[in-house]
Amino acid sequence: MSYLIQFIAAIMSTVGFALVFAVPLKTLLVSAVNGGFGWIVFKYVIDTTGSKYIAVFLSALSITFVSEMLARRLRYPASVFIIPGIINLVPGEGIYNTMGFFVNNQSELAIESFYSTIVVAGSISFGILLASSFSTSLKTFRTRTVNRTNYLRRKK
Repeated sequence: MSYLIQFIAAIMSTVGFALVFAVPLKTLLVSAVNGGFGWIVFKYVIDTTGSKYIAVFLSALSITFVSEMLARRLRYPASVFIIPGIINLVPGEGIYNTMGFFVNNQSELAIESFYSTIVVAGSISFGILLASSFSTSLKTFRTRTVNRTNYLRRKK
């Protein structure tokens, strides 16, 4: 499947989830393109490295970073862009498989699937946390005054 077809499919699924989460209509297309962009980052990284965990982390990081920029630009909360964009990365299949293995009394497969699902979810949350904290630190860094950071050269 080419990247263009996957990009369009990711945009369509992001639009569906954005409508479920009642995203404002002004931001619907922008958040959908953000979700498609995040999916392309995921697919590119997984094709290059082969690691699902690194791909999910970098995709969540890029989605959140773009969402923080869009939030400042369009004056909406960042969650309007993050939640629909990140929904394509949520490990729904892993959760389903874990429950199926537990129900069928396959403990080893259930624990393995559970571990994989938890690591993917942790990668998503760590990517969001890192990008949001980096964005917040940049915002406060710009508003610092010269006197606050210039403590080595004090006037006598």
